[in-house]
Amino acid sequence: MAMDTPMSVSGPEVEFLKNVVVSKVAPSFITEHPEFIYPCVYDMSVLDFYVPILSQYQLDNALPSAFSDFIRNVKDSLSKVLSLYYPMAGKWVVAEDLNIRKLLCSDEGPVFVEATVDDEMDKYFDFADDLKPPTELFGEFAIPGFNVEDSHKMPLNKEWPSLIIQGTGFKCGGVALVVAYNHMLVDGFGFDRFLKAWSEIAATGHTSIKPIFDRSSLPSLFDRAQMHGLSTDMKNVDDVLSNMFRSFPSSRGNPNITYRSVSKLFDIKPDAVERMRQKAKEGHASENLELPERFTNFECISTQIWRCFSRLPSGHEHMTINDKVFLNFPVEGRKRMCNPPLTEDFAGNMCLMVTPPAMTGPELCEKSYAFAACKVHETILSLNVETAAVIFNEQQKAMDRWTSTTDEHLQKTQSEKTDSCPMGLQTGLSSWIRFVNFYSMDFGFGIPFRVTPCFLHTLPEFPLIVLLPPRPQSADVASLLLRLSPKMSELLLQDPEFLDLVS
Repeated sequence: MAMDTPMSVSGPEVEFLKNVVVSKVAPSFITEHPEFIYPCVYDMSVLDFYVPILSQYQLDNALPSAFSDFIRNVKDSLSKVLSLYYPMAGKWVVAEDLNIRKLLCSDEGPVFVEATVDDEMDKYFDFADDLKPPTELFGEFAIPGFNVEDSHKMPLNKEWPSLIIQGTGFKCGGVALVVAYNHMLVDGFGFDRFLKAWSEIAATGHTSIKPIFDRSSLPSLFDRAQMHGLSTDMKNVDDVLSNMFRSFPSSRGNPNITYRSVSKLFDIKPDAVERMRQKAKEGHASENLELPERFTNFECISTQIWRCFSRLPSGHEHMTINDKVFLNFPVEGRKRMCNPPLTEDFAGNMCLMVTPPAMTGPELCEKSYAFAACKVHETILSLNVETAAVIFNEQQKAMDRWTSTTDEHLQKTQSEKTDSCPMGLQTGLSSWIRFVNFYSMDFGFGIPFRVTPCFLHTLPEFPLIVLLPPRPQSADVASLLLRLSPKMSELLLQDPEFLDLVS
């Protein structure tokens, strides 16, 4: 059961929060399970990295009792699902060997913060102009020395909880539930399955999900130590972590960097995607393309975004038309990367970042839309059992390039102009369209009216796009969340092809 331990908090970091209570929600019953889980090499690609997911609810009444009932239902169902997902009730700790980290399955439960705000919820979430929710809503202040935005910063106790949860009630009856999960345990697909189990248990007390945490058939960091330059005596471990795995420079982690960005949310309509799908059938005769029977929604949207970004260098003062534009996106590999394939219930990281051939803006735009769509399609199909190791190595090399150039580029461009766009040619695109369970989380007060990740201001300083599942009752194909420098945002909103995508 959940044990509530009140905590006295004060200071500027939590000044607008009231009635703060910090507890840990333990599993409702303890199952037999391993004491430790050791990460596979794919888990290490997101070392110490957290993904906060914001779910917004509107309760029927704004009385404190309604918020209390909501929190009680969240905790009760959470304690039950944690008995099944026992690693979520544990914490990552430092391993004194080449595993670097290990997950201690302690059953102590995740940190759970509940608080209230004497203000309207809309004041803290601006989806139209710039989404930057205050980190006071992420629960990080409850863990000494912890910073959910900065994977470079080690907590004082050298422990990283698998989950951090905060439920905040507003005077309007709105509730912001932020669930920040440690990416080393699961990828987005695996977390969506966790939410499915949680929502089924909240509704019926039971779930059809049977999570699998065993990583013994997957390559470990021990297997790849030489490739990453790790010495068996561990003397160079800090350098390797900094150069290879902690590859995401953070403006919050570096006080000398004041990178500016804006995050905006758009909706994508079915007719916009169909226009692109039709465009892919046109103008390709001279290019001898082999078109698939039907391009997916992701392929249509990502192709349009790639073409839009390829035109940005011509209008940006820190780029030239000779700069190549990289489009990087993850491909889920449970069935692609293993033989025999893993099941959908594998709870771990099985995504690899792939990149279509990098081209300059003129090179890509002189080709047809169908050409770019085929390159995206072929890149997705390229991930299989035979190519997984090669693609993983290329992913690590790309991350190393970003690490070695981003800080230098940031400092240079920041000194010239704070509105610049560091790493503007490296574009990240992640699709969460299939994660429909984000909108199934009903704790007896209805499903959330909006769900969105809040890591857009925690990731590397390069353009990032996340495709989200459409909001309930909407006819949209997806929502599109952008994180860009102000200059890139201005240029993109002048691009007719981008406007055709989001209008």
